Amino acid sequence: MTTVKEILDYVSHAIGKPLDDEEGVRHGPAADRAVTGATVCWMAAPEAIAAAAAAGHELLIGHESLYFPYNAHDPATPPAGWYDWQTNRQRRELLDRHGLTYARLHWSLDALTILEDFALRLELGAPVYDDRLVRVYEIPPCTVGDLVARAKSAFAMPALRVSAPRGLDQVVHRVGLPWGGLGLFVNVGYQQNLIDQGCDVFIAGESDNYGFRFSAELGIAMIETSHEVSENPGLRRAVDILAAAFPDVDFRFHELPCVWEMR
Repeated sequence: MTTVKEILDYVSHAIGKPLDDEEGVRHGPAADRAVTGATVCWMAAPEAIAAAAAAGHELLIGHESLYFPYNAHDPATPPAGWYDWQTNRQRRELLDRHGLTYARLHWSLDALTILEDFALRLELGAPVYDDRLVRVYEIPPCTVGDLVARAKSAFAMPALRVSAPRGLDQVVHRVGLPWGGLGLFVNVGYQQNLIDQGCDVFIAGESDNYGFRFSAELGIAMIETSHEVSENPGLRRAVDILAAAFPDVDFRFHELPCVWEMR
């Protein structure tokens, strides 16, 4: 039977490097556990844990940190009491109740499928600049408003947040993709990488006030889709890749939708 370790090793081999320290088994029975089923999700939210249990799976593979705050178990000085915060305790208790192993695949799946599939969904074509996870796309000149409409259609979203410092009629042509959480203020270094490559517009996953302002002060527009929405297409394809590699394992994708709505 296939083990958790064999699945993780396959992903590591597929991207050509070891998994990062933040990846691998983060909770539950160890990596040598044999599995017959695995659910892949964006985050170990209660509904994703329930879906894995309902499917009779032993493994839940998530893209994001198991606990709050982000990667709380890794820093040298985590916030006091974080392990017993109700949200964290609830996740841990649900995993234990259903006998699930939780493994995280973060940057590895970003490299394997997620960034590529975000661009594919937006129909941006091949990148004109590609330095692994920093990619730039040239498109025929269009307005920021045109790109907003494209993103809304691509992800079936009725509304998006947009920072348009020069208005929706600004004509743009060089697109950067701060997918996932790379539009957030803590990751503005990624925005700078795209700025260095001459991008005049960003289509992001998740951003915040500081994240929007960093590029807005340079006249660069940013369109926010949401963290989950930008990564779900790639996670879904990762399931297909893993299912083909391990036909004895029942792989399923549990989609977590955007957590917010606009009214």
